[in-house]
Amino acid sequence: MAGEARRRPLIPVLIALTLATTTSPASARQWSAVCSNLSGVRVDDPGAEPTFTQDVLKGASWAYSWNTDTRKATLILPASHASDGRPHKQEGVVSVHRGGFFTIVSSLPGAVWTHAIYPETGRLLASQSTTKNGTVLSGRMLVGTCTMPP
Repeated sequence: MAGEARRRPLIPVLIALTLATTTSPASARQWSAVCSNLSGVRVDDPGAEPTFTQDVLKGASWAYSWNTDTRKATLILPASHASDGRPHKQEGVVSVHRGGFFTIVSSLPGAVWTHAIYPETGRLLASQSTTKNGTVLSGRMLVGTCTMPP
Protein backbone atom coordinates (compact mmCIF):
# COMPACT_ATOMS: atom_id res chain seq x y z
CA MET A 1 0.00 0.00 0.00
CA ALA A 2 2.85 2.44 0.77
CA GLY A 3 4.45 1.70 -2.62
CA GLU A 4 1.15 2.36 -4.36
CA ALA A 5 0.76 5.72 -2.59
CA ARG A 6 4.22 6.76 -3.79
CA ARG A 7 3.38 5.88 -7.42
CA ARG A 8 0.16 7.91 -7.54
CA PRO A 9 1.88 11.34 -7.59
CA LEU A 10 4.03 10.03 -10.41
CA ILE A 11 1.07 9.51 -12.78
CA PRO A 12 0.17 13.24 -13.22
CA VAL A 13 3.86 14.02 -13.72
CA LEU A 14 4.12 11.41 -16.49
CA ILE A 15 0.96 12.73 -18.15
CA ALA A 16 2.23 16.32 -18.03
CA LEU A 17 5.61 15.26 -19.42
CA THR A 18 3.94 13.42 -22.30
CA LEU A 19 1.74 16.41 -23.13
CA ALA A 20 4.69 18.81 -22.96
CA THR A 21 6.73 16.80 -25.46
CA THR A 22 3.92 16.24 -27.96
CA THR A 23 4.49 18.20 -31.17
CA SER A 24 1.90 20.93 -31.61
CA PRO A 25 1.85 24.35 -33.25
CA ALA A 26 2.32 25.97 -29.87
CA SER A 27 5.45 23.96 -29.10
CA ALA A 28 7.24 24.47 -32.42
CA ARG A 29 9.30 27.61 -32.83
CA GLN A 30 10.12 28.11 -36.51
CA TRP A 31 7.47 27.54 -39.20
CA SER A 32 7.18 28.10 -42.93
CA ALA A 33 4.56 27.63 -45.63
CA VAL A 34 4.09 28.26 -49.33
CA CYS A 35 0.50 29.00 -50.31
CA SER A 36 -0.95 29.09 -53.83
CA ASN A 37 -4.25 28.66 -55.72
CA LEU A 38 -5.36 31.97 -54.25
CA SER A 39 -8.89 33.03 -55.09
CA GLY A 40 -11.78 34.83 -53.48
CA VAL A 41 -13.65 38.09 -53.64
CA ARG A 42 -12.84 41.79 -53.78
CA VAL A 43 -15.16 44.42 -52.32
CA ASP A 44 -15.33 48.12 -53.11
CA ASP A 45 -17.74 50.43 -51.33
CA PRO A 46 -17.67 54.02 -52.60
CA GLY A 47 -20.46 54.91 -50.17
CA ALA A 48 -23.59 54.08 -52.14
CA GLU A 49 -23.66 50.36 -52.85
CA PRO A 50 -20.81 47.87 -52.33
CA THR A 51 -19.62 45.87 -55.32
CA PHE A 52 -18.23 42.35 -55.08
CA THR A 53 -16.08 40.85 -57.81
CA GLN A 54 -14.27 37.53 -58.14
CA ASP A 55 -10.55 37.78 -57.45
CA VAL A 56 -8.01 35.19 -58.58
CA LEU A 57 -4.24 35.42 -58.36
CA LYS A 58 -3.28 33.03 -61.15
CA GLY A 59 0.09 31.35 -60.73
CA ALA A 60 0.95 33.33 -57.59
CA SER A 61 2.55 31.71 -54.56
CA TRP A 62 3.01 33.45 -51.24
CA ALA A 63 5.90 32.30 -49.03
CA TYR A 64 5.62 32.65 -45.26
CA SER A 65 8.07 32.12 -42.41
CA TRP A 66 7.43 32.82 -38.75
CA ASN A 67 8.74 32.14 -35.27
CA THR A 68 6.36 31.53 -32.39
CA ASP A 69 8.93 32.57 -29.77
CA THR A 70 9.74 35.98 -31.26
CA ARG A 71 6.24 36.39 -32.78
CA LYS A 72 7.90 37.77 -35.93
CA ALA A 73 6.76 36.77 -39.41
CA THR A 74 7.84 37.46 -42.98
CA LEU A 75 5.74 37.15 -46.13
CA ILE A 76 7.26 37.20 -49.61
CA LEU A 77 4.90 38.05 -52.46
CA PRO A 78 5.87 37.45 -56.10
CA ALA A 79 6.69 40.24 -58.52
CA SER A 80 3.66 42.10 -59.82
CA HIS A 81 2.72 45.34 -61.53
CA ALA A 82 1.87 46.80 -58.12
CA SER A 83 5.40 46.10 -56.85
CA ASP A 84 7.23 47.53 -59.87
CA GLY A 85 8.00 44.03 -61.09
CA ARG A 86 10.00 43.11 -57.97
CA PRO A 87 9.12 40.62 -55.23
CA HIS A 88 7.59 42.31 -52.20
CA LYS A 89 8.43 41.53 -48.57
CA GLN A 90 6.05 42.20 -45.68
CA GLU A 91 6.87 41.93 -41.98
CA GLY A 92 4.19 40.91 -39.51
CA VAL A 93 3.27 39.65 -36.07
CA VAL A 94 2.21 36.03 -35.56
CA SER A 95 -0.21 34.58 -33.00
CA VAL A 96 -1.00 30.94 -32.22
CA HIS A 97 -4.67 30.14 -31.65
CA ARG A 98 -6.62 27.38 -29.96
CA GLY A 99 -7.21 24.66 -32.49
CA GLY A 100 -3.68 24.92 -33.87
CA PHE A 101 -3.89 27.66 -36.46
CA PHE A 102 -1.78 30.79 -36.84
CA THR A 103 -2.59 34.37 -37.78
CA ILE A 104 -0.08 36.78 -39.23
CA VAL A 105 -1.01 40.46 -39.24
CA SER A 106 0.97 42.84 -41.42
CA SER A 107 0.37 46.55 -41.65
CA LEU A 108 1.29 48.51 -44.76
CA PRO A 109 0.71 52.16 -45.62
CA GLY A 110 -3.03 52.28 -46.29
CA ALA A 111 -3.68 48.54 -45.79
CA VAL A 112 -3.80 45.79 -43.17
CA TRP A 113 -3.48 42.10 -44.08
CA THR A 114 -4.55 39.21 -41.86
CA HIS A 115 -3.35 35.75 -42.93
CA ALA A 116 -4.79 32.71 -41.14
CA ILE A 117 -2.83 29.50 -41.81
CA TYR A 118 -4.30 26.13 -40.83
CA PRO A 119 -1.47 23.53 -40.75
CA GLU A 120 -3.71 20.48 -40.28
CA THR A 121 -5.75 21.16 -43.41
CA GLY A 122 -3.13 23.05 -45.44
CA ARG A 123 -5.45 26.00 -45.99
CA LEU A 124 -5.03 29.78 -45.96
CA LEU A 125 -7.60 32.51 -45.38
CA ALA A 126 -6.21 35.98 -46.12
CA SER A 127 -8.09 39.24 -45.81
CA GLN A 128 -7.05 42.74 -46.75
CA SER A 129 -8.62 45.92 -45.43
CA THR A 130 -7.70 49.13 -47.17
CA THR A 131 -9.01 52.45 -48.33
CA LYS A 132 -8.82 54.19 -51.66
CA ASN A 133 -8.09 57.90 -51.38
CA GLY A 134 -8.37 57.64 -47.59
CA THR A 135 -12.18 57.44 -47.48
CA VAL A 136 -13.42 54.68 -49.78
CA LEU A 137 -13.62 51.25 -48.20
CA SER A 138 -12.15 48.37 -50.18
CA GLY A 139 -10.67 44.98 -49.46
CA ARG A 140 -10.45 41.36 -50.42
CA MET A 141 -10.75 37.89 -48.94
CA LEU A 142 -8.79 35.03 -50.46
CA VAL A 143 -8.46 31.31 -49.75
CA GLY A 144 -5.59 29.12 -50.85
CA THR A 145 -3.79 25.83 -50.34
CA CYS A 146 -0.53 25.62 -48.41
CA THR A 147 2.34 23.20 -48.18
CA MET A 148 4.40 23.12 -45.01
CA PRO A 149 7.59 21.19 -44.44
CA PRO A 150 7.33 18.52 -41.73
